[in-house]
Amino acid sequence: MELVPRTLGSSDYPSKAPLDEVIEIMDECKGAVILGYPQVLVSQGAVKGCELEIEMLLPTEWNHIEAALAYSKGIPLILFHHKGVSRGVFDRGVMNAFIHEVDLCSPTWSMDSALNGAI
Repeated sequence: MELVPRTLGSSDYPSKAPLDEVIEIMDECKGAVILGYPQVLVSQGAVKGCELEIEMLLPTEWNHIEAALAYSKGIPLILFHHKGVSRGVFDRGVMNAFIHEVDLCSPTWSMDSALNGAI
C-alpha cells in the first residue's frame, strides 16, 4: 500500500475556506497521521485556575480539528507528537487512537523500529 500525504497548502491548495477544504480532503483519505509539532510555548499563566509550574508546549489548533474529523469519520488514525507537546488530542485516553511521543527534531524519527508496528 502506498502512502500519499495530503497537506493543505503543500499538496492541496484551497479554493474555499480552509476548514471546508480540510473536510473535503479528509473525505478522500483512508487514514490520518497527525504530527504534533510544537507551535506555542507558554511560560507563564494558569490552566483551570492553577498557575503553571512548568512551561507548556502546545501544537497547532489544526491538529485537534484534523484528528477530530478523522476520528468522527471512523478512519484509522495515528498521532505522533514531539516530546512535551500536550493537551487535547495528545492527552492519553482522550480517544481510541495510537498516540506516540517522539523527537520530531530528529531527522530519523520515522525510521524508529518501535514505530514500525504502529504504522
